[in-house]
Amino acid sequence: MSIAVKRELRRYFLKRREGLPEEERKRLSARIVERVLSLPQIGKAGSVLLFCPHRGEPDISSLFSWTLKEGKELLLPKVEGEGLRLIRVRGQGELSPGAYCILEPTGGEEVEPEGVDFSLVPGVLFDAEGYRIGYGKGYYDRLLKRLGGLKVGVCYQFQLVEEVPKDSWDVPVDLVVTEEKTYQGGKVRWA
Repeated sequence: MSIAVKRELRRYFLKRREGLPEEERKRLSARIVERVLSLPQIGKAGSVLLFCPHRGEPDISSLFSWTLKEGKELLLPKVEGEGLRLIRVRGQGELSPGAYCILEPTGGEEVEPEGVDFSLVPGVLFDAEGYRIGYGKGYYDRLLKRLGGLKVGVCYQFQLVEEVPKDSWDVPVDLVVTEEKTYQGGKVRWA
C-alpha cells in the first residue's frame, strides 16, 4: 500500500481525534475504560502494559491506579533508539516527558515483552480485524511481534474503519475496544 495513502489517512484521523471537545473526550474515554475493565483477561492478568495518552488518544490513565490497586505490575513503554523498552512503574510520579514529549518512566526495572499478560495498544486508526496505523515510526509494529498475552487496541468508534491498508510487517492486535463495542476477528463480542 502506498505510503502516501497511509500518510493521508493518518493526517485526517489525527486532525479529527485532536479536534474532539475535551468534555466529549472525557466521556468517550470513560466508556472505553469501562469496556476494558469488563474484559475477563485484564482481571486475570499479572502484568498490564498501558500507555500515556498523547495527541487526543483515549485517556486510559485511570487504569494506572486501578492496575496498582489490584496488585498487578504496571508497565509503560519508554522509547530507546528504534524500539520500546517496557518498564515496571509504581506510580505516575515516576514519569516525565520523553521522546516526542510523551510521558515515560524515568527509571524502573525492564520487563521482556514476551512476559506481558495484557496490553493496551494505541493507534491512529484500526479495523475490526485488529490492524492499525500508528504514527508511522514503527515502534508498536516492532513491539507487537514480541509482545505476549492479549493485545487490545483502544480507539474512538470513529477511528475504526472497514479496512486499514496493510504491509507485510503489520501485526494485528487481538481485540479492538471503542466506546461502543469490542471487536475480535471481525465479529463484535461482549457488546
